[in-house]
Amino acid sequence: GTVFVVQWDKVYLQGKEELGSFTFQAALHSSGRIVFGYEEIPVPVLQISASQHPVKAGLSDAFMVLNPSPDVPESRRRTIYEYHRVELDTSRITSRSAVEFTPLPTCLQHQSCEMCVTSELTFNCSWCHVLQRYL
Repeated sequence: GTVFVVQWDKVYLQGKEELGSFTFQAALHSSGRIVFGYEEIPVPVLQISASQHPVKAGLSDAFMVLNPSPDVPESRRRTIYEYHRVELDTSRITSRSAVEFTPLPTCLQHQSCEMCVTSELTFNCSWCHVLQRYL
């Protein structure tokens, strides 16, 4: 009830199966903490070609837009827009390693407007007209 874990087990690079399989996981904790655990990384991540798909490691906010494909009207093309990216140093991703992200305190963690405005842990609290509260 406090953590959600997703594991990728024995994942192979397409066309490079001889390199070996990757096993890794992401753990999302209810506290906001995120841990990436790398059990088996058979080759340095820096040596993985990005020609088929960009190699990324870290966190980012993103949203997706579905657009009709000009070639096939009944299909849709997905476009993903990323922002606020936090990238990992891929040279540090090795077998049996882990990376932990801990959330910074924000006004959203406070239970009242007074706690938010007087908090020494958060910055730039301001009134949100849409939510009718301080953020």
